[in-house]
Amino acid sequence: MIKFENINKVFTQKKNTVNALQNINLEIETGDIFGIIGFSGAGKSTLLRTINALEKPTSGRVIVDGDDIYSLNAKELRAKRKTIGMIFQQFNLLETKTVYENVALPLKLKHTPKKEIEEKVNKILEFVELEDKKDVYPSKLSGGQKQRIGIARALATEPSILLSDEATSALDPKTTDSILALLKKINRELNITIVIVTHEMNVISSICNHVAVMEDGRIVEQGNVIDIFSEPQEEITKNFVKTVIQDEVPELLMKSVYEDKRNYKLLRLKFLSSDSTESVIAQVNKKFDIETNILFANISEIQERILGIHIVQIVGSDKEIARAEQYFTLHGVGYKELDGEEELLREVG
Repeated sequence: MIKFENINKVFTQKKNTVNALQNINLEIETGDIFGIIGFSGAGKSTLLRTINALEKPTSGRVIVDGDDIYSLNAKELRAKRKTIGMIFQQFNLLETKTVYENVALPLKLKHTPKKEIEEKVNKILEFVELEDKKDVYPSKLSGGQKQRIGIARALATEPSILLSDEATSALDPKTTDSILALLKKINRELNITIVIVTHEMNVISSICNHVAVMEDGRIVEQGNVIDIFSEPQEEITKNFVKTVIQDEVPELLMKSVYEDKRNYKLLRLKFLSSDSTESVIAQVNKKFDIETNILFANISEIQERILGIHIVQIVGSDKEIARAEQYFTLHGVGYKELDGEEELLREVG
């Protein structure tokens, strides 16, 4: 487990002070894939670097697998850092060394026997699917291949934690997907805890189980990724979610809804399953004396699960609408009433 307790970090620049981290309290469970998202300057990379003591907080404690990082002596800290791998946006490979030599470097620094180095490096290169590139220099590799080598080097010391600092930001979408798939494989097969810093919400939705949203050095929202995507609370979180889930109710349709004089409710429906919400709505229409109009529908894959968000107008008597709401609940479809045009506009952006 990684635990941040009341972490603060103040940078002093000439006569100015910058509160880079402000009262951070956060827990990351062993074996998790945890995302930290925020815009540039939010403090996310600074927070990440406190885990391996590349940044020392002004106050507070960072506990990694039971050890207070900043209470360790130099020798203990070196040993602890060997259990924490790190990958970077710009790869940080040595251009004058081959792929094999880059991956072998941390093992050489540990004075690992040559035969053991050879066995480990070959095994790791096979794991990242670049065993045929071991004698190639980084200048001959694509961006995705370079990042795979950066990951392989981070795995060389067999860490229990892997830190990723904007590791996909310099990559195209297809290559990003392949790197995220590799990170999933690392988490699943090697049981390595992964902490990912990013400003891309699609990265969070593709790979992370939990997420913390940062703004101005603070964590403004945190939780399970499914919950954050389906019910974002803070404005910054809603803006991030909209980069993945595009939603807009046509203006003419909205106008016609509010001109409707019949008795109705506007509901925001949420479902998590492989079943279609449309089938649930169809059953509601058959079973109850109501009419439903779907104003907005979005289906997204989050955490390898289907997240559906629908906004519907349900027309009918209060009694029949209440029965429909009960039916939604019984079938695992969450609902929330939207009260008026202003709230609908907030929901759909």
